[in-house]
Amino acid sequence: MTDDGPGDRQAVFEALADPDCRDILATLDEPLPAQAVADACDLSQTSAYRKLERLADAGLLAEGTGVRADGHHVTTYERDCSGVWVAVEDERPFDVEVLRERESPDERLARLWQEVSEEV
Repeated sequence: MTDDGPGDRQAVFEALADPDCRDILATLDEPLPAQAVADACDLSQTSAYRKLERLADAGLLAEGTGVRADGHHVTTYERDCSGVWVAVEDERPFDVEVLRERESPDERLARLWQEVSEEV
């Protein structure tokens, strides 16, 4: 994802500034329902839902659907980023990119060189 505007940047910054949101991102290696997130992060269910919504609004989480043992569906949450890139440039105050896939150092360097060559 590239930066889509000041609102998106602000949502990403606010989500990452929240220690509970960072704890949730670190916990979500696999899709989990909100109650499991609340238990794993020692949050009330209400707080977990609020933090999950904040992370989803920032584009850092993906929602999915799981099936419980009783056959009912449950919303699951999964980390949908591997990092956040923030650059400060002369013409723009901030350039923010949410990284979606884990990149090797070679892939990241190639992407950065491509972005630099596009700017020149």
